[in-house]
Amino acid sequence: MRKPANKQHGSKRPGEPRPVTASYLRNAATHYLSGRSASREMVRQTLARRAKRRLCVTALEDTTLQLIEATLDGLAEVGLLDDARFAEARAVSLKGKGFSRRRIGLGLKAKGVTAELVEVAQEDVDDLAQARRFAERKRLGRWRPGGDDPGLRDKDLRALARAGFGYAIAAKALAAVGDED
Repeated sequence: MRKPANKQHGSKRPGEPRPVTASYLRNAATHYLSGRSASREMVRQTLARRAKRRLCVTALEDTTLQLIEATLDGLAEVGLLDDARFAEARAVSLKGKGFSRRRIGLGLKAKGVTAELVEVAQEDVDDLAQARRFAERKRLGRWRPGGDDPGLRDKDLRALARAGFGYAIAAKALAAVGDED
């Protein structure tokens, strides 16, 4: 048996376009930002995807794109959308995981942060300290339970390379305390 359509909100049949309004976009953006911190580009992509789905189209018209930009501007004015704050917080999070300067930069760029903000966010990152933090966190080299195993050195170097560290930094990070420099 088919349920009757909700008279208050109109028909909810799939494939039927519904209008995209400024209030819809504002509500969608605040809902998205209520669960996470995000860059302007991340919110732009989310709003565009939701508008396309709501309108049942593959490309948005200029008026809808302008509504999205106006929504983003409004969120920035009230402080809900701040790329500098997002970049700093994300860089601190990635730094805490022991990722390299390069990996932090790539992660921020993937989230739509500008190159200038990436530089500012990662200016205090020391790759050697980060490599040691990563090795300790992943229990590589001398931090491995049971001590350093020379047979696993190549495996540890590969793990550090995947985290964005060059060979010289990775080798120094894995060196025994007395063997450094």
